[in-house]
Amino acid sequence: MKLTRLLQIAMKSLEKTEKAVNIKAPWGNLTAITWGDPLHPPVLLCPGRMEPSTAFRPLVLRLPNSFFYVALDLPGNGSSDTLPLGVRFSVQDLVPSVLTVVEYYEWKKFIYIGHSLGAAIGKYFNLAYPGLVTKMVELDPIPAYNMDAAMPIGDWYHYYYGNYYNEDSYKKHNAGVETAPKYTLEKIKELVQNVQGLTDEALKHQLERMIEPAGDGLYRFTYDQRMKHVTLLPFPSEFLKKIYTAPSTPTFAILAEDMIKLGIYDDVPFLRDPSAWPNKNFKYKTVPGGHDVHLNDPGCMADDISKFLLENKSKL
Repeated sequence: MKLTRLLQIAMKSLEKTEKAVNIKAPWGNLTAITWGDPLHPPVLLCPGRMEPSTAFRPLVLRLPNSFFYVALDLPGNGSSDTLPLGVRFSVQDLVPSVLTVVEYYEWKKFIYIGHSLGAAIGKYFNLAYPGLVTKMVELDPIPAYNMDAAMPIGDWYHYYYGNYYNEDSYKKHNAGVETAPKYTLEKIKELVQNVQGLTDEALKHQLERMIEPAGDGLYRFTYDQRMKHVTLLPFPSEFLKKIYTAPSTPTFAILAEDMIKLGIYDDVPFLRDPSAWPNKNFKYKTVPGGHDVHLNDPGCMADDISKFLLENKSKL
């Protein structure tokens, strides 16, 4: 049977199993979407900022149906409750969301796939809870390798904290969703397209848990406004290299060509140098497209990710 036919069967098989779940967290509910048989080896997918779990659907449906996939809505995104309003939060404050899912399913081992901010969250989870993640896939992991080390510490503080606590900014970031601006559906599509450049099909998955009706035929975004500037710590390149290359977790990074051309990864050369990883556990692939290429064109990476997931599967 031809590979394309097998892929079509797998896609239909996973598509029929899609299920929405709610997971109780100390601060409220976390929501997620699952695909596949819960008895199969688990794969947790963590999205980027202001990105819902549904954004993973086009990729998951192209992956092997021999895994159980759980795509998370981070707090204040998708259908998940926000973290308590008030304080500015960091990448580290989002790590407990991953742990909550792991404890809910009572996983002893699992594979982690993170996009953008989700990759950074996975890095810290893997450092804090070593031995749980058996493999890690990073989809254009810009925030994980972003450095504010060149920024004076005072400027860094004011960018993330000082400015946040002035009256206008504080009020804007902590207002309820009912105060969010209202737009026509076409205007919302235009706004998202201008930022992400998604195809019509990709846009449908992106908006599914990102907007809600606001009356009079209008819609509003539902994500937590604090997600626009999740705090990143000012670590220099050599420190990132030291902590990221230390774990032995097999890691596969997908890098978007457009982001490389913008110089996003220039200050972390070890990311594109597998020989810099002493455990010989890292590889990467560059694919054509922008930051959301996993959503816009999942076909350019699905086969490579599938092979990575299936390698030594019996040991998972």
